[in-house]
Amino acid sequence: MDRSRGQGVLERGSHNGVARSASFFAERNTLDNTELLAELRSQLRALITSNYADLTQQFGDICGYAICAPPYFEHIFPAYQRASALQKCATDSLGLNAHFPPQWQSIGTQMFDAKFNELTSLISERRCDNESLEATAVFNTILDVLIDVEHDGVFGPRSGERFVTMWDVGGDESMILAASQKLNSATVHASAMETFGVESS
Repeated sequence: MDRSRGQGVLERGSHNGVARSASFFAERNTLDNTELLAELRSQLRALITSNYADLTQQFGDICGYAICAPPYFEHIFPAYQRASALQKCATDSLGLNAHFPPQWQSIGTQMFDAKFNELTSLISERRCDNESLEATAVFNTILDVLIDVEHDGVFGPRSGERFVTMWDVGGDESMILAASQKLNSATVHASAMETFGVESS
């Protein structure tokens, strides 16, 4: 067998992969902010749907799900909580472990695919470029996606055993509760508010 020929094919395949990646990034870099957010919405909706289905197939007791991102969007990633993890919690920490994604053991263990990470890199670049893309616009897009996916029934029916939210990494409970109100049953949202010592209006 001509090993050099095979090596040439591998090298061409590698170069083609790099070229495709560069082409993807260059193409998205020509999008204005509205188009970029539309691309985010399209990709994230499909990724959340797939990721949640995979999690529920792998684990039979998913009770919490969140999309997390720092304010400059270096990464946008999912986190999940399991009922079995909550059963091991002390009573005085149960609320935080149920409703505060930083307390979930899965935090930081999952990322979406490389194509999506390229998109988040571009979003982050826009954020760092004199903040030409506002963080609020990106977070609102993420929340809109979660609302759409929840409306489609991806997370199942609203119940006392299901909590969905989003978290701005490094932030307090404000965004968690704002998202919770739109994504969960009244009972679950009230429980989340109680966890953070916030009175219902």
